[in-house]
Amino acid sequence: METHPHRAELTERGSWSLGGWVGTVRLRDDRIAAAVAPGRLALGTWGGAGPESVVEFDSPVTDIAVHPGGWLLSLEAGGVALVDDRGEVLRRRDGAGGWRLAAGPRGHFAVDRNGSVSLIDHRLRPLWTHTGPSAWSICPAPGLIALPSTEGSVDCRAAGTGELLWRHTEPHPVYGCAAVDDGFAVGTAEGALLLLDRSGTVLRRRATHAVRLTASHAGGLLAACVDGTLRSYDTGLTERWRFATGSWAKGVEVRAGTVAVASADHHLYLLDDDGRELGRHRAGHTVLSVARDERRLAAGSADGRLYFLTSDLRSPTHV
Repeated sequence: METHPHRAELTERGSWSLGGWVGTVRLRDDRIAAAVAPGRLALGTWGGAGPESVVEFDSPVTDIAVHPGGWLLSLEAGGVALVDDRGEVLRRRDGAGGWRLAAGPRGHFAVDRNGSVSLIDHRLRPLWTHTGPSAWSICPAPGLIALPSTEGSVDCRAAGTGELLWRHTEPHPVYGCAAVDDGFAVGTAEGALLLLDRSGTVLRRRATHAVRLTASHAGGLLAACVDGTLRSYDTGLTERWRFATGSWAKGVEVRAGTVAVASADHHLYLLDDDGRELGRHRAGHTVLSVARDERRLAAGSADGRLYFLTSDLRSPTHV
């Protein structure tokens, strides 16, 4: 008797037509927030007929984070704004942020494209600010943050004070970074994948394809590569599996034993922990972003739509 793996039916439950690239999506309970080019924020209920409010900004929204008061936004011009679920701008502070956000011990970390990193409290007041290389993303770990740079470095700072603890340098831009048990996994545009411990010492290194992003996964890590593959590695950097999409992976979300992959080949894929495809959904253009909980997904596309999907895991079949 042969057992076929689980399948998951990705069912579209509706979509919003937003008239611009949907570059970032966040889901909190039944609330959804989506950044729409060139400078709008769409807010509403997951699966609703349309957004309940659309907020216009004088700058593109580059990232969104969940905040106790609603949604925290990073604005490309160099600022952060707090918006409630009704779309009212509660606070705004210029001079912090501009690129990426991540939850911190007393608020949020915010970086801009020029290398400034701050920890801001929930009232958007900076608790500390430091400068460094231009950060590509923010990678939090207990008590630490790592900042991979397009200049080829990885800075590690103390989360509470921002003190620079160490800097690791590579000859090529570092795009991917994920917290793992031993420290951090980073991937470079050259195609190097390496593990750094909490002191910055290189524990392991291996060659792979050029890496755009990494994520923690099932005791190891995932590397999204520019050849269109998503590759899974254990903590010894032994490859466990790879899944090929038709183009770059633009976003990866891991939840409930499955992996959602937003791809430039116009598809959103759902995989199991062993890299087997459970289901897929085709959009009208590049899938730029994905947010999800256990069963609900929201995918933003360059076709100007935000798609609402559910995943219903089917039992394995026996033949």
